[in-house]
Amino acid sequence: MNLPWLPETKILLVEKERLLFFRLRRGLGGRDQVLERQEFPYVRPDDLKVAVSALKNVCRPRLDDLLLLGLPLEIFTIVHFTLPLAAAENLDDAVGYELMRHVPHDLKGLYWRYRCQEEDGLLAVSVTLAPKTRLREYLALFTAAGFNLSAVFPSLFLLAWIMREPGLYLGGCPKQREMVLFDGRAVAFQACEGFAGAVAAGGFLADNLPLAENRGLGFDKAFLWSAATDLQADLQRLRPELETEELESLPENLRLDWSAFPYSIDLISPAVLKRRRLWFKLEVAAALFLVAALLGQPLAVIAGKRRHLHKLEKKLTVVRREADKLSGIRKKNQALIDHFEALAQQVRQQSVTIDILKELTEVIPQDTWLRSLAIRSRKIYLSGTSSSATTVVKALEDSPLFKEVHFDSPVVKKGTHETFKIVVDLE
Repeated sequence: MNLPWLPETKILLVEKERLLFFRLRRGLGGRDQVLERQEFPYVRPDDLKVAVSALKNVCRPRLDDLLLLGLPLEIFTIVHFTLPLAAAENLDDAVGYELMRHVPHDLKGLYWRYRCQEEDGLLAVSVTLAPKTRLREYLALFTAAGFNLSAVFPSLFLLAWIMREPGLYLGGCPKQREMVLFDGRAVAFQACEGFAGAVAAGGFLADNLPLAENRGLGFDKAFLWSAATDLQADLQRLRPELETEELESLPENLRLDWSAFPYSIDLISPAVLKRRRLWFKLEVAAALFLVAALLGQPLAVIAGKRRHLHKLEKKLTVVRREADKLSGIRKKNQALIDHFEALAQQVRQQSVTIDILKELTEVIPQDTWLRSLAIRSRKIYLSGTSSSATTVVKALEDSPLFKEVHFDSPVVKKGTHETFKIVVDLE
């Protein structure tokens, strides 16, 4: 029986020329069933707004729904690195500092989320990142249409995760190709490329198949997602030994296991989403209790059990009173969560001043004296004296934390010492 007022999981996939919608229902054994599939084609990027409006009439999003938005792979960056186990004590700062070394962008301009697990005595960290400027275009479009999105992710990654089969997954369209090598648990290789026309797309396979094979995992099957089925002829020509399977839609029964999916960026805190669903269950229980009481009233009148009905009404009053208390607690908890999340965001955005001071102390020569040090945005301003100002510049250039080291003014020599002013950019 389909109960449309219960919370649902809804997957929205934005591709270059179409918008896909899947409505899921949780069944027995933790598996999900695809209840509905809809496709909304569009020609130009500006027409996506019309497709989203049409989708809203079909999807009918509600606050308690789990709304998952899949976007093209080109928007996302996946970073993998390891940290010592001791970093677990201050993991957020450690991951943020490490990302500054791996990502050539200011973290303030990115949405990102990391997952980590212990492997061989180290913390293996996987980070999913996306530019805020790219995501805001989609978020603004769906938010204006009334979608309270829960998370965003690369569409082809979720497809591989749902299929749970090792192999090569190909997606996109003739003007935008995507490739993912999935080992059954995680993505081992990814590639995406855009083309001005469909003619050049055949070279995508020739360029990237060897790179995927060099991962050393080995694969004997390729999955072609919908619009990528035109690559089948080129794939069989280049790798005739590969078994291919066309995927026109998600399986009718699938194991989503969303909480374990490692390649998404949450837009709503998982704790908040869980609390929403708990509150919804309380409201449903209260509604069912009320319905039971209303149905029981005529039966009680007929049976002469007015006293029993009076007890039910008292219990219902207690339930309503407790529900009002829970509502007040819920609002207070939400305010605290918002406050702590804002504080956490401020802490993550603070400069790693201690690391900078430690690095300066270690690399600057012993015969150098600093008179002033200022850190402004991504630049460090130093002034002082040394027996050789060029030695100071060389030591700073050799540090992995600094770049673009140069004098801010001419060096002044006084006796055996040189007075300098240096400007340093942070990596």
